[in-house]
Amino acid sequence: MARRDARAPVMRGAGLGWCALVLACGQATVDAGALAERASERAGGAEVPTSRTRAVTESESERAEGSDRRGECLRRNAGASAHFKKIVAAFCAEHHNLEGVGASLAIVEGDGAPFVATAGSACLAGQAVTEATRFRIGSITKLWTAALVLRQVDAGRLELDAEVARVVPELAAGVDERAAAITWRQLLTHTAGLPDPSPLELGAEWLTALGERPLWREPGALWSYSSDGYAVVGAALAQLRGVEFPRLLADELLAPLGLGAVNVELELALRTGAACGHLGRGAQARAFSVVDDLALGTGDARWTAPAGGAIVSAAELVTAVRDLVDPGRSPLSPTALGELLTAEVPTFERPGERYGLGVRVRPTSGPAIYGHSGATGDFAADLVFVPERRFAAAVLSNTGVPLRVTLATVLQELLGAAPERAAAMGPASRYAGTYRAARFGEEVTIAAQGAELRLTAPTLGLADVRLEHAGDARFLVAGRPELGGFTFVFAGTDAHASDLRGHAFVGARVE
Repeated sequence: MARRDARAPVMRGAGLGWCALVLACGQATVDAGALAERASERAGGAEVPTSRTRAVTESESERAEGSDRRGECLRRNAGASAHFKKIVAAFCAEHHNLEGVGASLAIVEGDGAPFVATAGSACLAGQAVTEATRFRIGSITKLWTAALVLRQVDAGRLELDAEVARVVPELAAGVDERAAAITWRQLLTHTAGLPDPSPLELGAEWLTALGERPLWREPGALWSYSSDGYAVVGAALAQLRGVEFPRLLADELLAPLGLGAVNVELELALRTGAACGHLGRGAQARAFSVVDDLALGTGDARWTAPAGGAIVSAAELVTAVRDLVDPGRSPLSPTALGELLTAEVPTFERPGERYGLGVRVRPTSGPAIYGHSGATGDFAADLVFVPERRFAAAVLSNTGVPLRVTLATVLQELLGAAPERAAAMGPASRYAGTYRAARFGEEVTIAAQGAELRLTAPTLGLADVRLEHAGDARFLVAGRPELGGFTFVFAGTDAHASDLRGHAFVGARVE
């Protein structure tokens, strides 16, 4: 690909910052009802009825059953031991309060089999969620993609600090010559400076289109989350090995952990009873198969798999992660395992939080808690694990709303970890200023009006829009959830924010 003139402006859309599905982030441009009907056809008409038929079903029997989701959940999990009773109570209450469709909770401690609790249905008006029901886990997949890279390091096929452009020259052929220096480690730790446009923005020639966007920052300079960076990793691995990413992941990492192709091949997952994803709650919920949600949300962008494509049951997830980070069972060498879990990059999203290779690390007074979340719009997932205790827990939902109270209860009851409490907003003057992207001079202005913050971003089409505090240094743009929010970074020595970071814009404070 010929290098573009780096001085030429690049128009960025609203920068949805994809979450595998843009359904929850913006307006779908296709007929959701038609997609649901195609989902029904692929599933043989039984597991995934059409959305129009489902609307009637939900308004009758499902609505009556859904009015007591908590009671049904408690009855289903009545056999839980006293060790898990409070956790099950929190799980069932939250499933009920969020008007969930289906959910699964799994906990493994030591060498034993996981404890599993389930709630609701795999698909609306369909079969109940069981221990074997598989859910999309979104960005939790990144942990496995990082581990797959380390398998190649162990085999001597690559080095973490080598330039990825040696394998994928397209990465160095775009508008920003700095991309040639991006390393595997920087992509895995979200410090490559890559932007994160949605799959629908990039299209079929996604790698070329990504190269037409300048880096947000010099590689290695700042943590800035990019799922597209993990897609680049997957493309590079496929090029390096001459094998498509899903097959490579299944054969070289998942198989040694007791999993396989069913956890990454969409059609195979669908044929073996994967849960549907759902948009909306309660009587308004609409179901989409794991094939059709990808088609609707990303234009069937299979290249996104390394960033969020895995489909597993909660029991499979916790068992595989426990074994992955156990030196006695892991397919990784001790050196590679150390690389996976060494977290040196501050995220500036939560106090003390750092990022390793595909995993976040939360400091505590005891052992560090590792984890990741996944959000695809129609599924939500949370994973936590403590390697030295051989402990792992996962909470999966087939709606877009995570069960965070359940997760907090697990941590408090079993690990003695106090719930995270987000910090209150500081004085508005700490955030106010002008922030400028490194290339082409795009600017965002944050103005303080009393205790409020107002954002103006001409390239995003925003003028004097209110920011809503979302905890710590995180904010949402009022009325614009598709922008994914912004985080103010306090990396300097003074009291003012040094950077403004989001999917749609990353810039340093200039005044």
